Amino acid sequence: MAMNITSVERALKKGFRDELKLQVDRESSEIRAVIGGFTNYRNPSGEDSLPIRVMLNENGEYLEIQAPHVYNAADCKHKGSLFRVLLGTSLRTALVQFSFDDSDGEVRATVEIALMDGTCTPKQLRAAIEILLSVIDQYHPHVARAMETGEISYPDEEAIIRPTLEDSRSEDGPLGGIDIDAEIRTALEKTREAGKRVWQSTTPARDPGRHSS
Repeated sequence: MAMNITSVERALKKGFRDELKLQVDRESSEIRAVIGGFTNYRNPSGEDSLPIRVMLNENGEYLEIQAPHVYNAADCKHKGSLFRVLLGTSLRTALVQFSFDDSDGEVRATVEIALMDGTCTPKQLRAAIEILLSVIDQYHPHVARAMETGEISYPDEEAIIRPTLEDSRSEDGPLGGIDIDAEIRTALEKTREAGKRVWQSTTPARDPGRHSS
């Protein structure tokens, strides 16, 4: 039997021992909360807190945990570097995917779980949320650096890549005439859709609510 918003609410309360203040919208099958206490991350307002949304889709067979408005990149002058870091972060993490909304500059982070005819346990739900938040916190200095200076770096690498082909179109060499930033942004957007297609085409295991890396 597929999960419903009430069972998700119960799982969140049990998983976090009622530590979260939940706002439940049963009509849209969405639960909202605000989580703080980050070590590195600061939201666009300079606070160490971030809203999360837990949403049931596909008739209760698909669970999406989203951190909206992680960054506002509308006025970012180094979008090329930002897209590279976000795509690199998505590729380095088994669960967390970043996406960019070109209409308003919103950068959001998402964990997606295919439930099919199974459930997501309180422990699994808490783990997915904590992984989402820990990735945001761990990679924040590197995302912020890319947005502010155009330099690219990752926690698992010592090297810093200086800005190259930044916000420009390459006219020479094998990439001649290609809009580099647009290509990377497209790749970034495709990571989420590709992950969703994999889940939808996978035969459910004994515990289809569990992600495996």
